[in-house]
Amino acid sequence: MKNALRFFSMFFIALILVISITGCKKSESSPTSTVPTYPVNVTVLNATAQPQGGVLVTLKVVPYADPSFEAYTDSLGKATLQSPAGNQVFIAKIGSAYQVQFTLNVSATATNIVPPVTLVRNTAIKVLCVQASAEQLEDVLSDPKIGFTSFDLTDIDTLRLRADADSAGLLTYLQQYTLVFSDCDGSTEGDQEYAKLSRVYGRYVAGGGNMYGGHYNYYHLQRIWTSSYQVQNYSTAATDSILLTDTDISKFVGFTSAQWNSTDSRNLSGYEKFTDLPSNAKVYGKIKGISPAVYVIVENHIGTGKYLWTNYHNQDIKDDPKLIKLVQYFLLSL
Repeated sequence: MKNALRFFSMFFIALILVISITGCKKSESSPTSTVPTYPVNVTVLNATAQPQGGVLVTLKVVPYADPSFEAYTDSLGKATLQSPAGNQVFIAKIGSAYQVQFTLNVSATATNIVPPVTLVRNTAIKVLCVQASAEQLEDVLSDPKIGFTSFDLTDIDTLRLRADADSAGLLTYLQQYTLVFSDCDGSTEGDQEYAKLSRVYGRYVAGGGNMYGGHYNYYHLQRIWTSSYQVQNYSTAATDSILLTDTDISKFVGFTSAQWNSTDSRNLSGYEKFTDLPSNAKVYGKIKGISPAVYVIVENHIGTGKYLWTNYHNQDIKDDPKLIKLVQYFLLSL
């Protein structure tokens, strides 16, 4: 009986201690939501000193969890977020390659306006562009309006042969890059000789890689998402317009629709129509006024990576003042 009573007493004391310690820890780590906060107005520019939409601006150290401590910039590069008073550190970031950190002594009595801050390229991020016959993404990347001045080059024939000879080695090669841009190589990409390369692309994306491919890259998508992207050809007129279907993108670029206005001699004469996109695909834009829809910007997800596909050649729209904003956003946001 004594032993049982002693055991019960010890258990009860231990239980009280555990509850007390747990309670103290919870109290010490629980954030308070009563800290006064004040609006901070930020303007973010891209590497070419143009206002950049779609940049996430955040308070580096938040006093408690609250969505007001972050905001995305609009088409004018402007965002407003909340912050406690005093010296605070902020981070502006778009995608994996561009960001900037800045400080501000936030006032409780005056309007808080941050002088324009410029995104800086993270040179530790390695970028590869795969050259091919029908598209020049490398020219778009290095265009002064984009400012992507440092990246490695290879070509699709080299990768195709490496995939045949040593697919594991090619995957290792691609995995050193955070971003891979893949030019359109025309209808030849539908040939069986590209199949192994498509599968390596798929493994690269599934492992966390980010790809951006134009036009006939849909053949790679067919082989990665095997039950999707069965093509139904659709011929368009030169007057076709793009309609953005994502409200956030419209806010970031400042328009909902725009007509193609290519200065490139290889402008497209047609697009591909798909009714069987992957179930988790995200559509950003389509051809205006066409039913069933003809999608022109689709983000595809597999594993922890993504493969953004444009149903056009990107150099075709880089000289249009409105459409270049689309190219800027998607190139910078990967």
